[in-house]
Amino acid sequence: MNKIQLHCMCCDRILEGEKWDDNPLTINPVYNGLIFRSNGNFGSTIFDPMPIGNEEFLQVVICDFCVMQRDERVTRVYNIKTTKTAESESFEVEEREENDQH
Repeated sequence: MNKIQLHCMCCDRILEGEKWDDNPLTINPVYNGLIFRSNGNFGSTIFDPMPIGNEEFLQVVICDFCVMQRDERVTRVYNIKTTKTAESESFEVEEREENDQH
């Protein structure tokens, strides 16, 4: 496994990650951050590929600190693969010690 550096999309903080090869799907884990992937959205004016044989997606990394700073804007979704209507709730981050913050 190779160590890599990734940048938070929001604050540009450098995060450490690991990956097996050149495949972007093998970035796992990212330490102190989250990986988000989107295969597009019909309403987007910047990215909505029509996958025909190829699976395309955008990928961004956001550090834990930036998510914690805006947790009121995050929705946690449950059971999205097992039910027709997913359950959701507000996302709240537990308080962390000051030395864990950026």
